[in-house]
Amino acid sequence: MVRGHWSIENQLHWPKDTILHEDKTYGRDSNGLLNASLFRSITINVLRLNGFNSLTAAVRGLANQVEQIFRLLQ
Repeated sequence: MVRGHWSIENQLHWPKDTILHEDKTYGRDSNGLLNASLFRSITINVLRLNGFNSLTAAVRGLANQVEQIFRLLQ
């Protein structure tokens, strides 16, 4: 049970917090914050499904690469 918890923590919560800065996000509208969190989760899943092992390297490598980002979503 503990291993399962840490697996989720290390694979989803930690990257959302440290790489995508989820804890620094603030706002008044709870629906907006929930939607932003959902988009962060989708981003992590799309990057992993497209073979990126390092989310940090993916974010750095895809910065300002709009065409390549759209190719990932197809």
